[in-house]
Amino acid sequence: MDEPAPSEVIDGPDGMGYRWILTNTERAHIADMLNVDDSILVIRGNVMAQERSVCGGCGKHSGLDDLVHNALHAGIHSAPFMVDVLVNGPKGQSPAHDLVCSRCTTKYEGSFCWPFPRTWA
Repeated sequence: MDEPAPSEVIDGPDGMGYRWILTNTERAHIADMLNVDDSILVIRGNVMAQERSVCGGCGKHSGLDDLVHNALHAGIHSAPFMVDVLVNGPKGQSPAHDLVCSRCTTKYEGSFCWPFPRTWA
Protein backbone atom coordinates (compact mmCIF):
# COMPACT_ATOMS: atom_id res chain seq x y z
CA MET A 1 0.00 0.00 0.00
CA ASP A 2 1.43 3.39 -0.98
CA GLU A 3 1.35 6.34 1.36
CA PRO A 4 -0.71 8.99 -0.47
CA ALA A 5 0.90 12.28 -1.39
CA PRO A 6 -0.34 15.30 0.55
CA SER A 7 -3.56 16.69 -0.89
CA GLU A 8 -3.29 19.74 -3.14
CA VAL A 9 -5.42 22.63 -1.89
CA ILE A 10 -7.68 23.89 -4.70
CA ASP A 11 -9.37 27.29 -4.70
CA GLY A 12 -12.50 26.38 -6.64
CA PRO A 13 -15.49 28.39 -7.82
CA ASP A 14 -17.47 27.49 -4.70
CA GLY A 15 -14.72 27.44 -2.09
CA MET A 16 -11.79 25.28 -1.10
CA GLY A 17 -11.23 21.73 -2.21
CA TYR A 18 -8.56 19.10 -1.75
CA ARG A 19 -7.15 17.07 -4.63
CA TRP A 20 -6.53 13.54 -3.45
CA ILE A 21 -3.64 12.41 -5.66
CA LEU A 22 -4.31 8.85 -6.83
CA THR A 23 -1.71 6.30 -5.71
CA ASN A 24 -0.63 3.33 -7.82
CA THR A 25 -2.31 1.03 -5.31
CA GLU A 26 -5.62 2.93 -5.57
CA ARG A 27 -5.43 2.96 -9.38
CA ALA A 28 -4.83 -0.82 -9.49
CA HIS A 29 -7.62 -1.45 -6.97
CA ILE A 30 -10.09 0.66 -9.00
CA ALA A 31 -9.10 -1.08 -12.25
CA ASP A 32 -9.58 -4.47 -10.60
CA MET A 33 -13.02 -3.55 -9.22
CA LEU A 34 -14.15 -2.15 -12.59
CA ASN A 35 -12.52 -4.97 -14.58
CA VAL A 36 -10.53 -2.60 -16.81
CA ASP A 37 -6.86 -2.12 -17.58
CA ASP A 38 -5.39 0.51 -15.28
CA SER A 39 -3.85 2.30 -18.28
CA ILE A 40 -7.25 3.80 -19.16
CA LEU A 41 -7.47 5.43 -15.73
CA VAL A 42 -5.33 8.45 -16.50
CA ILE A 43 -7.05 10.60 -13.88
CA ARG A 44 -4.44 12.22 -11.62
CA GLY A 45 -6.68 12.54 -8.60
CA ASN A 46 -10.07 13.77 -7.49
CA VAL A 47 -11.07 16.99 -5.74
CA MET A 48 -13.03 16.51 -2.54
CA ALA A 49 -14.49 18.99 -0.05
CA GLN A 50 -12.24 17.62 2.70
CA GLU A 51 -8.81 16.15 3.31
CA ARG A 52 -8.33 12.38 3.27
CA SER A 53 -9.34 10.58 6.44
CA VAL A 54 -7.60 7.63 8.04
CA CYS A 55 -9.64 4.48 8.69
CA GLY A 56 -10.04 3.76 12.39
CA GLY A 57 -10.15 0.03 11.63
CA CYS A 58 -7.08 -0.59 9.48
CA GLY A 59 -5.28 2.74 8.97
CA LYS A 60 -6.01 3.01 5.22
CA HIS A 61 -6.31 6.56 3.89
CA SER A 62 -9.65 7.36 2.27
CA GLY A 63 -9.41 7.44 -1.49
CA LEU A 64 -11.15 7.28 -4.81
CA ASP A 65 -11.02 3.48 -4.57
CA ASP A 66 -13.31 3.69 -1.53
CA LEU A 67 -15.80 5.82 -3.49
CA VAL A 68 -15.81 3.29 -6.34
CA HIS A 69 -16.10 0.35 -3.92
CA ASN A 70 -19.00 1.95 -2.04
CA ALA A 71 -20.95 2.77 -5.22
CA LEU A 72 -20.45 -0.72 -6.66
CA HIS A 73 -21.29 -2.65 -3.51
CA ALA A 74 -24.34 -0.52 -2.71
CA GLY A 75 -25.61 -0.93 -6.29
CA ILE A 76 -25.69 2.86 -6.76
CA HIS A 77 -23.67 2.95 -10.01
CA SER A 78 -22.68 0.38 -12.60
CA ALA A 79 -19.07 -0.32 -13.53
CA PRO A 80 -19.52 1.17 -17.06
CA PHE A 81 -20.99 4.36 -15.57
CA MET A 82 -18.05 4.73 -13.18
CA VAL A 83 -15.50 4.09 -15.93
CA ASP A 84 -17.17 6.89 -17.93
CA VAL A 85 -16.97 9.25 -14.94
CA LEU A 86 -13.32 8.38 -14.31
CA VAL A 87 -12.39 8.89 -17.96
CA ASN A 88 -14.69 11.84 -18.85
CA GLY A 89 -15.43 13.50 -15.49
CA PRO A 90 -18.43 13.61 -13.18
CA LYS A 91 -21.91 14.54 -14.34
CA GLY A 92 -22.59 16.94 -11.47
CA GLN A 93 -21.97 17.74 -7.83
CA SER A 94 -22.14 15.05 -5.22
CA PRO A 95 -24.36 15.20 -2.17
CA ALA A 96 -22.46 14.49 1.04
CA HIS A 97 -22.50 10.82 1.91
CA ASP A 98 -20.88 8.30 4.23
CA LEU A 99 -17.77 6.50 3.08
CA VAL A 100 -16.78 2.98 4.10
CA CYS A 101 -13.21 1.68 3.91
CA SER A 102 -12.83 -0.68 0.96
CA ARG A 103 -10.28 -2.76 2.87
CA CYS A 104 -12.02 -3.45 6.19
CA THR A 105 -15.55 -1.92 5.79
CA THR A 106 -15.14 0.46 8.75
CA LYS A 107 -17.00 3.74 8.22
CA TYR A 108 -14.74 6.79 7.93
CA GLU A 109 -15.64 9.72 10.18
CA GLY A 110 -17.62 12.54 8.58
CA SER A 111 -19.35 12.89 5.23
CA PHE A 112 -17.66 13.14 1.84
CA CYS A 113 -18.48 14.96 -1.41
CA TRP A 114 -16.87 16.63 -4.42
CA PRO A 115 -17.91 20.28 -4.36
CA PHE A 116 -17.30 21.48 -7.92
CA PRO A 117 -17.25 18.96 -10.77
CA ARG A 118 -15.47 21.20 -13.30
CA THR A 119 -12.28 20.83 -11.27
CA TRP A 120 -12.96 17.30 -10.05
CA ALA A 121 -9.75 15.77 -11.36
